[in-house]
Amino acid sequence: MTPHATRRFISSGSPWEELAGYSRAVLDEPFVFVSGTVGTDFATGIMPEGAAAQTEQAIDTIEKALADAGATIVDIVRVRVFVPEAADVAEVSAVIARRIGPSRAANTTVCSPLAVPGARVEIEVTARKSVDASPNLHVASERVRAPASSAFAFLADGRSLGRWALGCFETTARPDGLFAGHSLFDGKELLVRVEGDPEKLCVTYHVGPARELLSPRIVAKVEAAAQLPGDECLVSLIAERTPDMTEQRWRHLTTTHETEILLIKALIEGSG
Repeated sequence: MTPHATRRFISSGSPWEELAGYSRAVLDEPFVFVSGTVGTDFATGIMPEGAAAQTEQAIDTIEKALADAGATIVDIVRVRVFVPEAADVAEVSAVIARRIGPSRAANTTVCSPLAVPGARVEIEVTARKSVDASPNLHVASERVRAPASSAFAFLADGRSLGRWALGCFETTARPDGLFAGHSLFDGKELLVRVEGDPEKLCVTYHVGPARELLSPRIVAKVEAAAQLPGDECLVSLIAERTPDMTEQRWRHLTTTHETEILLIKALIEGSG
């Protein structure tokens, strides 16, 4: 039987793929189906010790397979997790919350023996590609040791914005409700209107050089994931590439966000 002509098959180099005759992932537009993946680095054949380290490696493999299919972590809609030891579930789930949590995918976790000796976790995912979001959406996330309500309050405070936003540093409040700061890159003034939604734990930053030119550019989300302890949460910065944004400017923005999310984590945890 000949496979469907529109399908594309992606390999990770795992010896198990050759043994059982399967693919690491199958792209059948717009869906990507990723096989159950254990925490082995298939380039070296090394499986790290510890459930958390294996989960990180498994997600690294999954993320690469998704990228090869033109998808990203935020495109994941379904996650299945298999863990032999119930005592490892919390540790595995914490990594999944940090790495895959921004997708808000459906998740089933099962305690079950695994076929690969020494494997402490196996993860299977299904993703649905978003043509607009896959190359044009950037999500930077960190697990933060603070209640979700505290993280939201920090992000919704325009004065705190000036402590972590490299493009709008040292903000001051204006009489019209906006906040003004300056870019650490070129020193130019930038105005921001902070719009917080306490029910959704979401903050939208409307940014521009003048009041009449403000537009929603960055979104911060706080998630009190069920897999995390009550005093921890997941914080994400989400940016969407606009049609007028050059490749250089987009790379600058995404790189900056990776730094800013680390600043946010340190500042929130340090204020506790």
